[in-house]
Amino acid sequence: MRFSKKEAYRTRCPIHGTIRFNEREKQIIDHPFCQRLRHISQLGFSSYVYTGATHNRLGHTLGVMHIAGRLFEHTISEASDWISELFTAEELDYFLQVVRFAALLHDIGHAPFSHSSEAILPLRRAVPLPTKWYKTALDLDQQASHEDFSIAIIYALSQEEKPILSEAEAQDICSLIDAKIQVSPEFIQRCELERSNARNPHPLMRNIISGEVDADRMDYLHRDSHYAGVNYGKFDLDRLIQTLSCVSSEDGIRLALDSNALYTYENFLISRIHMFLQVYFHRTAIPFDYFLQKSLTEKEVDLEITGDLHNYLFLRDDSVLSALSSAREQTWASRIVYRRPMKFLFSSGANHQHQLFDILSEKLQQAGIFSLTLSTDSPVRKTVNQHSSLLIRQRILGNTKYTPVHKVSFLLEKYEEIPYVQNLYCEPEDYDFSCKVLWPTLEKAFSHSI
Repeated sequence: MRFSKKEAYRTRCPIHGTIRFNEREKQIIDHPFCQRLRHISQLGFSSYVYTGATHNRLGHTLGVMHIAGRLFEHTISEASDWISELFTAEELDYFLQVVRFAALLHDIGHAPFSHSSEAILPLRRAVPLPTKWYKTALDLDQQASHEDFSIAIIYALSQEEKPILSEAEAQDICSLIDAKIQVSPEFIQRCELERSNARNPHPLMRNIISGEVDADRMDYLHRDSHYAGVNYGKFDLDRLIQTLSCVSSEDGIRLALDSNALYTYENFLISRIHMFLQVYFHRTAIPFDYFLQKSLTEKEVDLEITGDLHNYLFLRDDSVLSALSSAREQTWASRIVYRRPMKFLFSSGANHQHQLFDILSEKLQQAGIFSLTLSTDSPVRKTVNQHSSLLIRQRILGNTKYTPVHKVSFLLEKYEEIPYVQNLYCEPEDYDFSCKVLWPTLEKAFSHSI
């Protein structure tokens, strides 16, 4: 991105080195809504296991902005021979700025401790959402998500007395974050979308923000690995970026990866799955997320999340920790405040073993042992086999062919899905007895599976 001397601001990042940003980006970074991310942890209770993993979401969003800018500029430069015939330099600058803003703001609506506190978010109707932007009517009686708060905050940035964003910019930014939002009328006019998709860069822009090889994943895998002190999330970031380009299709301009870098991409997929299994779904951290959800939903702590964005501004991790400290003698809060983890007994990554876990839990209950069966979210397989947005560029006998990634990568279907993990826990003092109670049942189950 071109920066004038007046607009060249810099910050140092342990992952990417120097990150540069312009005057308007600085205004958003300095805004209280964005500065709030300093006080929202990136990995929540994972720091109870990996003591260095205390980094925050502000650093992550700056990293995503940096990578998103690199991705857009590189892919456009790789196609400069035909891109320059479609768009002016001014139009390309607008697209680049929207991509960088979307990357910077994609996490701005996260609640304290991120996903753990989403259980107490209000209904959508309480959140000041720009309903006119959506492609179809929203279900306002559905519980809001952090994405809904992100959209509301971005919209609010365009409605201030001295707005940093125009309303059209805000809508285009949100269309990259949430697929339910349509692009602005100005975007449609700018790209002549009423006539054809030939000048539609939106698929490329959205893939950079949320796709099979997006800037969000590229940053959090390296960043979380660094602060957790592990190597699971490491992959060749520079090669992955350098082998990306774009191609015009009937669906618009799309992201393409050189076939020579397919193994680099698959290593990226494997890194992601290993980070989920080893860090994000660590068996010690999972119970603390559950303790917080129970403490919040059972109202042990005096904490309420409304749709008022001003109040949301001051909801941070330290707000929750302070409330938990005040309720430290309550059942669930005490486990967090005094760091009293559950003892891990048994795990399965197969979602067809619910019956086995039911039997094990019943055995423990009959023996008078308190236990918890905790699982990650149900498996969510992306529809990559039908709607791959990433294309693979293959050179065959001097010709270039573009193929959807799911038809080329053997690992995509397995490693693109979010893993499912189910764990069984007991109190530490009950561990030895629990093992004796459960082993006959597990031994029988294992002997039948051989």
